[in-house]
Amino acid sequence: MTSPAPAVQPTIIEFLSVWARDKDIIKRSRIPTEKKIMAALLCSSGYTSRDVSKLLGGMSHVAVHEAFKSITAAMPPLEKKDRTVTIDENVAYLNGETQGVVWMARDSDSGEILAMRCSLTKSNQDGKKFIESTLASCNGRPLLRVGRGPDFPHNLRSLDLYFHIDTATTTKIRERISSFFLGGSEPKK
Repeated sequence: MTSPAPAVQPTIIEFLSVWARDKDIIKRSRIPTEKKIMAALLCSSGYTSRDVSKLLGGMSHVAVHEAFKSITAAMPPLEKKDRTVTIDENVAYLNGETQGVVWMARDSDSGEILAMRCSLTKSNQDGKKFIESTLASCNGRPLLRVGRGPDFPHNLRSLDLYFHIDTATTTKIRERISSFFLGGSEPKK
């Protein structure tokens, strides 16, 4: 008897794509949902729709703008409250040669998306803007749950924030899906 393969944590782009499909935010078109999500992330990070169109290729600036509008309109307004925040970081390829870093912050209890950002350079200013946008929805200093990113401890200590390095997977979508199809058995942690 072989043990099941460990569940792989979905990337931020995969998570947001499933969210957009479930909420019927992205309408059917020839442009893949993942590409529209990436376009919205880049626009929310300060890039113009024309710049994003050039970066991603195969997508007009009008389609980029519409994807950005539909995704931001679907995000619920956030209220300030005490939170435990989970931060995920992934590397995403925009086209065959350009690589970016994607960050997403979610409330650990409710799962609501608090902030998302994409950076082509992974500069300290981009990280600071992401953390500031995350803190805008929190009262006081939240507890941040982060993965094993090499830059997390140093950057968070310099901002005087409470954080916990999470060694377990924080997103369990695939585990829930596999447990549903495998008869409801809970995966071991």
